[in-house]
Amino acid sequence: MGDRVKGGKSRQPDLVVEVAHPKIIHESGAQILRHANLLSLRVTMATHPDGFRLEGPLAAAQSTGPRTVLYEGPVRGLCPFAPRNSNTMAAAALAAPSLGFDGVTGVLVADLSLTDMHVVDVELSGHPGPRGRSFAVHTHRENPAEPGAVTGSATVTAFWRSLLVCCQLPSRPGIHLC
Repeated sequence: MGDRVKGGKSRQPDLVVEVAHPKIIHESGAQILRHANLLSLRVTMATHPDGFRLEGPLAAAQSTGPRTVLYEGPVRGLCPFAPRNSNTMAAAALAAPSLGFDGVTGVLVADLSLTDMHVVDVELSGHPGPRGRSFAVHTHRENPAEPGAVTGSATVTAFWRSLLVCCQLPSRPGIHLC
């Protein structure tokens, strides 16, 4: 990783997100950290308990109040027991291969107030700097859903439009995750 790009201009990145291969971090992580932060990732999915299709030990999990955390831990441990409710978390683990299914934290929340939507919060944060502050990005998505539905009503349209964009990749520069 050099400090100069084509044309001799210097670059000082604020953020490096590795999405090529985990060996990049192994080979260049120390050098990257001299220029930018590397990040950790947490994905929380909340919906009404009727929207879950849980298996194994999670199938017996009971809501203990208006908002109950059913699972919090590595996405790898969640996917086998919530295969229809962990797609967004699994996609995040695939999109961040340096973290993978063991490094991305998945949180599954039963929320009695969410009768007609699924809520997904994605939190990306770096390690604290010398003053204790860290870089952070938080997205919040509310996807309308019929009561008891596993998939929100906007999911199919978003998926279809993503596929259409992927079909045009050679003619559209930019960052694309498909």
